[in-house]
Order: sequence, then structure tokens, then C-alpha cells
Amino acid sequence: MCGPMAPRPVGPQTHSDPHASDPSMSTSSSPTTVPEARARIDEINERVVELLAERQAIVDDLCELKADADRTVRDPEREAELLAHVRSVADEAGLPPTLAETLFEEILAHSVERQRRQRADGAAGPSAEESSAEELSAEEPAEKATGAVSTCGAQAQAG
Repeated sequence: MCGPMAPRPVGPQTHSDPHASDPSMSTSSSPTTVPEARARIDEINERVVELLAERQAIVDDLCELKADADRTVRDPEREAELLAHVRSVADEAGLPPTLAETLFEEILAHSVERQRRQRADGAAGPSAEESSAEELSAEEPAEKATGAVSTCGAQAQAG
């Protein structure tokens, strides 16, 4: 198993403004003071962190699903699709696509590392954990250079 699952909201997620009734905190108007701008940025930062935590919980679920299906942690085709989509959304939103891509490359790297550690923690015996640690240090440079898919922990596949 890949570890305990964190609770997350159930049902459709809405992105309504929790401060819609407070005109000073509305997202539809521009801040007029430095403290107001900083407060809005702080709120956005909190939402970003909450969304990252929600994403991480889903990555934990995905780790278990992949392990049950005897699939590898990395899926370079999916990663390329995700990065292309993120670049497109960023461009439409007026954000530099390279910024969004760089951020999501880091998020993906964290997700891959987290899944590998979870698989190693769920593997039987200390030798599986040791081999997973060796795999982490040995594979990363090759994966970045070649995009090769790797296996990890007790879920290794032939071929």
C-alpha cells in the first residue's frame, strides 16, 4: 500500500470568492493599498497551498492505483500532455507559459519522488527500501536525460 490517505473534499469543487460580501476583499476590484494587495496575495497563496495539498492526496490515491495495476510510477507521455496543457492554460490566463511549466515540472518531480517513497515504504523487507533508494539516486539523471520510464519498489516490471 502507499500509505494513509489524507481527507479531501467530496463532490464538485467551486472556486467562489469567500470574501464576496466584503467589498474590501473582493477579487473583482484591484487593491488600493499595499496592505490590501499583500492581504489578497496571502489569501491566494493559501488557496494555492490548499490546492497543492488536495493534489497530493490524489497523487497518493494514484500511487495505490498504479501499484494495484502493476504500473510504473512515471508516465512520460502523460507528463508531456500535462505540461503542454499547463502551458496553454497559462498562456490563456496571461501568465508566461515557461513559468507555469517550470512550476509544474517541480510539482511533477515531487509527485514522482513521493510515489517512489510510498512504494518503498509499502515494500516487504529492508532490502526493497534499500534498492528503492539506490534506484532513486541512479535513475533520476537518466530519466531527465532520456525520459525513460522507471519502476520502483516491489512493483518492478520486466521489460
